[in-house]
Amino acid sequence: MQGGMTPNTNPAATASTGIPIWKRVLRSPSPVMGVEISSAGISVARWGTNSPRFETITFRPFSAGALEVSPLAENIREPEEVRRAMEAALVPFGRGSRDASQRQPEDIILVIPDQAAKLFVLSFEVLPQKPLDALGMVKWRLKKSVPFDIESAAVSFFAQPSGGQWQVAAVATSRAVIRQYEELAAAFGLQARNITLSTLAALELLPEGRLGGATSSSNAVNQLVAKYSPPWLTIVIMQGEFLRLFRTLSLTSGNSGSISAEEVLEALVPSLAYFQDTFSANLDRVYLCGMGGMTHAGETGAHVAEALAKELQITAQPLVDSVPGSVEMDSHLTERNFSGLMGMAQGQARSR
Repeated sequence: MQGGMTPNTNPAATASTGIPIWKRVLRSPSPVMGVEISSAGISVARWGTNSPRFETITFRPFSAGALEVSPLAENIREPEEVRRAMEAALVPFGRGSRDASQRQPEDIILVIPDQAAKLFVLSFEVLPQKPLDALGMVKWRLKKSVPFDIESAAVSFFAQPSGGQWQVAAVATSRAVIRQYEELAAAFGLQARNITLSTLAALELLPEGRLGGATSSSNAVNQLVAKYSPPWLTIVIMQGEFLRLFRTLSLTSGNSGSISAEEVLEALVPSLAYFQDTFSANLDRVYLCGMGGMTHAGETGAHVAEALAKELQITAQPLVDSVPGSVEMDSHLTERNFSGLMGMAQGQARSR
């Protein structure tokens, strides 16, 4: 293609929305405060400028249905309840009042639910040199795949050279969805400088094979991450530094947070089969997040790990070992509601 490029540099582009849906924090100095929003509630954390250790964290829940995640419609269904949770969560950070007009705005990282957007893994033989032209090509490919008008959507992508082609991870959602999350933060004097999806952020916690990292083909590790945020399970497969699969599905247990190992395995098997058939490779590692302790009998994480070892001969490990700091909070709660922010803090520390 005339004006195209061969795989020797990494183009990345975002729609002209002011804030991308997903932009790797490692690309520039980033805020040291983050807000992670899920169907369960609001998590807020502040970490050190030169360290991923959390200095302060809070979590405030809201009732089921107050936030219903979708890329098609506004997510915040009970605005007053969600704002009250946000206000309460921000009190330890000195931003508990909604009247932010007299305060200096503060940049934050905003982590939103995976299901608030659609993520696609695409391949291109060439991509235009200019980011906006490359974005146009990505949007053209997405046009028939997204359930909303792609021309009026917010779109971000990240491209990597792979086997003589470009692999592109593209994220798209309705602008109205992003606007609700941004406006919630802005009401408290917080500017969402970076917006990312929860599981994309949590991938920074992987010890190897992180998206966009430098991994030689001979040392590539095939990893699966299964992250549960009721009622959604997100499954990601990484082959070295490349994202090969990103899938979300709703488990029948709903917002109660109680799921069975059988449900998780039933969801994982098709993804494993797809990866093996498509890339002629087997998984090396599996990481679980949001399912409870893997060493405590009776918890879902332990049952899933046991079943994976028995039926598929795969060893599972926790994605979150511990909270990076001296903050005291229930380990299950932090694993489920802070993994995205932990990933962002870790990613910043790694880039220094």
